[in-house]
Amino acid sequence: MMDRKKLYLIGIDAAPLWIIKDNYAKYKMKGFAKFFETGVLTELESTLPPMTGPSWPSMYTGVRPGVHGIPDFFTLKSNYTKEVAYYDPDLCEPFWEVMGRSDLRSLLVTPAMAVRLPKSKNVDMMTGFPLPPKFSSDEIRKTAKRYGFDGEPNIEKKIKSKEMSLAEASKVYVDSIRRRGEFSKHLIDKNRYDFSFICFTETDRIQHFSLNLPEWKNYVLPLYQEISRFLEWVDARAQKEGALVLLASDHGAQPIKSKFLMNAWLINNRYASLKPEIEAQNKETAGSSGRAKYMIRERIIGSKLRKVYDKLPNVGKSIAKGTLSKFLAASSGEDYTRIHDFDFDMDRTLAFSSISNWTVCAIYINDRRFDNGIVSAEKKKRLKTELVRKFMQIKDENGNRLMVRAFDADEYYEGTKLFIAPDIMVEIKKGYFIDVFGYLKSGGLFMKPEMAKRGDHMNEGIFGAIDYTSGRKPKKRHALYVYQINPTVLSYFGFKPSNDRRYKSAL
Repeated sequence: MMDRKKLYLIGIDAAPLWIIKDNYAKYKMKGFAKFFETGVLTELESTLPPMTGPSWPSMYTGVRPGVHGIPDFFTLKSNYTKEVAYYDPDLCEPFWEVMGRSDLRSLLVTPAMAVRLPKSKNVDMMTGFPLPPKFSSDEIRKTAKRYGFDGEPNIEKKIKSKEMSLAEASKVYVDSIRRRGEFSKHLIDKNRYDFSFICFTETDRIQHFSLNLPEWKNYVLPLYQEISRFLEWVDARAQKEGALVLLASDHGAQPIKSKFLMNAWLINNRYASLKPEIEAQNKETAGSSGRAKYMIRERIIGSKLRKVYDKLPNVGKSIAKGTLSKFLAASSGEDYTRIHDFDFDMDRTLAFSSISNWTVCAIYINDRRFDNGIVSAEKKKRLKTELVRKFMQIKDENGNRLMVRAFDADEYYEGTKLFIAPDIMVEIKKGYFIDVFGYLKSGGLFMKPEMAKRGDHMNEGIFGAIDYTSGRKPKKRHALYVYQINPTVLSYFGFKPSNDRRYKSAL
């Protein structure tokens, strides 16, 4: 049906063009230099929000989150509880399954968000973030063990507790990248793969903890240097084979100087209300009893009991949520209080923000999709228009416009029935992210970012290509999207993609 071609796809989580472009020459990253010299390296527009959860599945399938079912790391249920979201390849098929049915052999090493083993026997896989790895065969498992690679290091808690310094964390991540590379090289050398996809996710972790620090390069660039060395090996091999090399990141990264408290703004402007007992404590200085309750509650939410809660059916979650809200409703003794969905008085809340903290924020209208929805369909339309207008009027600390855009999310999610979709999306300008958990009793709306948010996401990831099939330098294209990776891979192997028709091959 087709010639026996070879394609290498290298994925880097959260790699922005600016980090690579500004530093590849000075830090002698020859693997990245190849893309500038003989190929192309440009920006790749991510999903909304720009994050790992929805963007990698969009690469694999070529469709938007409303079709593949992953809007974030979580989805919001009708009873206002969150549920962990995992990509389901049965719902929306990834490109490697399409190729596998035509006897094309693939290697997939830690593809982000791909946590289920492949159906096709033609796919060798070690599954990726966010779950512990699974292996498609004993050979893959034994090879991983041989190279001491068992997935991305789980060291975030150690970094947050300062048990591990950023310098130490950087070295651990570099070692993980090196081991993944050696593991992948061994398999590629040993087997005749038509397609190889190696995904590195450590970059995202270290950038979150370091990008706004003066010395960030000391922690971040060693990871890119190690990836560059792997790219050199891939490039040399692809050149001999007359293969195509693609490079892609799901979104970019940027230093963060401040965070904006979205739910605090909604509360201050009377679109959302906290429960009376929390409001009362916020008006007063919480006593030792209140502070103790607050600390107990936050520890429970952040503990292993949270995993038990996540596995409960919706009825069980509702009971647990009600119990926690009733007996442990409290605000901290400081100005800052962390609020959760169960802290809202939904009988008085018109709109609220939920799920996760990102540079693009999801706003939900409390309508009939929710158990205590109070907003009618007619009022919802007016409320959306009003909120979009007001969001665009929000100013930063210096009196400048804070939001890049705010819009009706129906345009993006296109009426999906797979999850309760946000009603409004709000994107904040560079240097900020939107916090959906924090509340300041003083009424303030801005705070310094916490340790794990020193860097955060941006819309623009990267797309790179080196084409040794024709000897011609690929043309630099504009307005590329993550959805174009699927048709690029499938078209290269002679398949007619079945993805969203708005998105064509990037080559």
